[in-house]
Parts: sequence; C-alpha cells; structure tokens
Amino acid sequence: MNITDAIFDPELGCTAFTVERITYTRSRAGTTSRSTTARAMGCIHPGTPEMLRLLPEEERGEQFIAIYTDYALSTGTPESSGASFIAPDRIHWGGQTWRVVRVRDWQMFGYYQAYAIAEPSES
Repeated sequence: MNITDAIFDPELGCTAFTVERITYTRSRAGTTSRSTTARAMGCIHPGTPEMLRLLPEEERGEQFIAIYTDYALSTGTPESSGASFIAPDRIHWGGQTWRVVRVRDWQMFGYYQAYAIAEPSES
C-alpha cells in the first residue's frame, strides 16, 4: 500500500517547504559548517497529544508539527561519528523554522513521518 497520492493531495494539506541540512567538519583550524537546502512537498499538520508523548521529555513543552513526505528527513548524525557530522534537518515552513527531532522511515509505504519542534525566533 503506497500512500503518496494522499501525501501529495492539496485537499489533505499538501504544501511545499524547504529542508536545510547543515554539515559540520572539524579540522585543526576549528569547525566549519556548510548548509544545503532542498525543496520538498508533503503534508504538515499540528502534532497531536498522542504524538507529544513520543517526544523526549525535554521537548514536550514545545510547539511541534508532524510532517509526512517522500523526502528522506534526518535527525542528524552524532558528533562523535568522526571528522564530520550532520545537524538535525531544519524545516522552513509557515514563516517559522522547525528542528526535526524524530523520523520514522515508512518507505515500504512510500513516505517518511517526522516530528519537528519550533526553533526560537531570531529577533
């Protein structure tokens, strides 16, 4: 069963968003970062109370969204993984930036489900 038709249905909330992925590289001179962006499509909805219980305790008080997309979102790689590591994806949507905190790979059904919390405003 592939649900991508539902994910891309505008009547079900399909919308465009931007995914920012930041890669950090360590060297003797310090740490540098490189940011790449990609456009993606999918359904974005407010998180439900049931979903909230699945978030880590320190993130439960945050505003969050659920994303359903065919784009392979990421929670990043650990800093201890070598000379380079990747920060959690940042979703730019609805005039706000959201940090991906959980990803469920449902590729056998044609999609990924991710939860993202609101990043503080840079005012």
